Amino acid sequence: MSRWLWMALDLSKENNQNYTSIILIGAYVYPEYISITLNSQFMVKQRLYCRYFDCKKQEIYGSEWQGIVFPESVVQCPRRIGAEFVGVSRETEEEIKNPMRLVFRNYDKPVHDLAICVAPLYGSEPKWIQIVEFIEHHKMEGATFFYFHIGNISDYDRRVLDEYVNNGDIEVKVMQEKYERPFYAWQLIEIQDCHMRAKYHSKWTTFIDIDERISTSNGLLNLLNSVDNGKLAEVQMPILNIVKSGNAPEKYENEEQVRREMISMKYNKTAGPTWDASKALIRPEKVSLVIWMNLYKDRLQIGIMSIHYAVALDPGYTTKRINHQRIVLRHYRTNYDRENSNNWERGKRLTEAPLPLEFSSELRKRVVEKVQDVYEKVPVNCSTIPEYMWKSRKFPDPCERMLITW
Repeated sequence: MSRWLWMALDLSKENNQNYTSIILIGAYVYPEYISITLNSQFMVKQRLYCRYFDCKKQEIYGSEWQGIVFPESVVQCPRRIGAEFVGVSRETEEEIKNPMRLVFRNYDKPVHDLAICVAPLYGSEPKWIQIVEFIEHHKMEGATFFYFHIGNISDYDRRVLDEYVNNGDIEVKVMQEKYERPFYAWQLIEIQDCHMRAKYHSKWTTFIDIDERISTSNGLLNLLNSVDNGKLAEVQMPILNIVKSGNAPEKYENEEQVRREMISMKYNKTAGPTWDASKALIRPEKVSLVIWMNLYKDRLQIGIMSIHYAVALDPGYTTKRINHQRIVLRHYRTNYDRENSNNWERGKRLTEAPLPLEFSSELRKRVVEKVQDVYEKVPVNCSTIPEYMWKSRKFPDPCERMLITW
């Protein structure tokens, strides 16, 4: 009944990018149903057929089922025996050219206690050092997995993401298609897809940007465990806007540069905590609806959140606000070259708010080690290469001319 009520109230109507075709972003199988995420942002409450395919991408005869898109960009389908790929269509006769493999999320209990959804990466500022600091910071707070969505990123920045993928720390989803759209439109889609991606995979998750860091007094997981009463589905946290007045460096040079350019070491001036533009941590399987826009300022019984996204909680579940003495979201907010609100700190009284010394020291150590592992190259010792390795292939003597792979 709650689902139909939310539909009636148009709580997930975006009506955006209505010239695009319907392309799948993700497909997730849960204990009781399947969720398919779409690139469309104009399909809410429209009907689509869920189509099912076996391991050889052959359609399972008579298995189609008509579902409704809700929330925006998501269609929920029943599970089908033998289905390993899925697709969607407006009519049952339409050809499904590229069905998508289902991602397993049918866990008895979540694999992770805390995983983080990262907003799509885009823009010209280098991301390599921010990516490392973001991940290592939140690992220290208790996160054990990260869902990255890429809008636009350089090959140099991608190297560190690939390293974290190889380590099993992150998943990466590339947001790409032939239809152009403004950067914020991708964030609307990312929120829906990452919500589905985290369901049953992580007990807690949050949707934050690469320039944001959750900071607590005693560890984020300790805090969540201390306030969780079994009916808590959302924890709201205040924002600590910190003035960021420069870009990250283009490429790695040396250890001293990394220590100097870490965002948490370089910027600490803030106007103090605020609930304006606050964000939240959620229990993804207990939250039925996530919306990016600020719909209502007052919290209703169905649980509408404040700015950046909104949620409709499952009946019986609650929200809790926690004050800035225990948790803040440190937003390293640029004061130049913004699409809006340049020099946002002007006229405000600024104070210093560094990270605790012990935390920052350990963070610095971790960031330096990871950056050096990825970007610091040790020159080859040509004398250790056996002659037969290059002579048998008629390659040049490596001590005279080295064929570098990258």
